Amino acid sequence: MRPSWKQGIFGLGFTKLRREIEPRWVSAYIKEFYPDAEVRLRCPLGPIPDQLKELYGPAKAARVYRPSRPEVDAVVVLPGALVLIEAKIFKYMDGLAKLPVYASLVPMSPELMVFSKRPVLMHLLIPAPIPWVKAAAPGLGVEVYTWAP
Repeated sequence: MRPSWKQGIFGLGFTKLRREIEPRWVSAYIKEFYPDAEVRLRCPLGPIPDQLKELYGPAKAARVYRPSRPEVDAVVVLPGALVLIEAKIFKYMDGLAKLPVYASLVPMSPELMVFSKRPVLMHLLIPAPIPWVKAAAPGLGVEVYTWAP
């Protein structure tokens, strides 16, 4: 039986491959370009329902509700701004679409409330220059960075 195109050569799906590579890629990028900054990896975004906060308290409610909240690959806290970093190896459209939504959720995110007055910069990290991505990004307020370790 031949593996499907999603399984890839060694039977590993592309989704699994991305899950293993993207976090290391983002960490290497941050280490090189933001070595002294405060960083939050896989940071959850958005509000936590009041019902859960009343039932469990704010800290436990955040843990209980975490699987339901979207996560940005990294948040870099700079003195004058927050940088949201989303890395995409293949699905560039997902990164372009997610970043503006993530930026809109920052002021409602308990983990980032103390930084809500800072401007939010959106960075899409991709491994190679893709012309249509670079053309679409400025209209969305997204900066595209091409980098690979």
